[in-house]
Amino acid sequence: MSKKITFFLPYHGEKHAEQTIDAFISSDLTDGTTDILKEIADKDPRLKHIIPERKDLGIGGCWNEAVFSEYCGKYAIQLDSDDIYMDETTIQRILDVFREEKCAMVVGSYMMTDIDLNEIPPGVIDHREWTLENGRNNAIRINGLGAPRAFYTPVLRRIRIPNVSYGEDYAVGPAISRNYQIGRIYDPIYCVRRWEDNTDASLDIPKLNAHNAFKDKIRTFELRARQLKNKGKTYQRVMSHE
Repeated sequence: MSKKITFFLPYHGEKHAEQTIDAFISSDLTDGTTDILKEIADKDPRLKHIIPERKDLGIGGCWNEAVFSEYCGKYAIQLDSDDIYMDETTIQRILDVFREEKCAMVVGSYMMTDIDLNEIPPGVIDHREWTLENGRNNAIRINGLGAPRAFYTPVLRRIRIPNVSYGEDYAVGPAISRNYQIGRIYDPIYCVRRWEDNTDASLDIPKLNAHNAFKDKIRTFELRARQLKNKGKTYQRVMSHE
């Protein structure tokens, strides 16, 4: 891996693609994003646009396409297609935590904003209940890890990301924290934007229940894995990674 950092956006984002593109995209794109990316890539060789041959990949499957690509660097940093990093210091702060704490994953804090970056309720999400002493347990107690999420690529390749389109990165967090430290940044370094077509802006009750049930399943898997680890045994999570 000659490059240090890879950024990837693993799904459609035509409306805001030009605002969020920096270095790497992987997705099975059917909207106008492909044309936008081609135009940018023609001018900037840092952009590597990969379109998977498989048509059955969810967001997690697209993440794996990016992570296992020859273009992926030592660290892989998530950037959702409608969000942005807070400022030009975000990446350096993440790298500093990796180097200082020797961790396998770094999770930041974020601010909820509208599309014009005006803060909206509930404001800053920082999960300050996550402490160095209890972080590994907190990973399976909270319903979300925070953002942005950054990974040490060799560890992420060993764990892999489930081929689902919700909670794919949440599933990876507890698995990483079972054996490795997760570094934290408690002040906002990322803006999660809400806008009229945003898929998370207003979930109906059945969808919300389905999402929560999936995370409950992840936590159940992880609790069992940790119980077996404490007994000196191993655990194979039964979930599609292909």
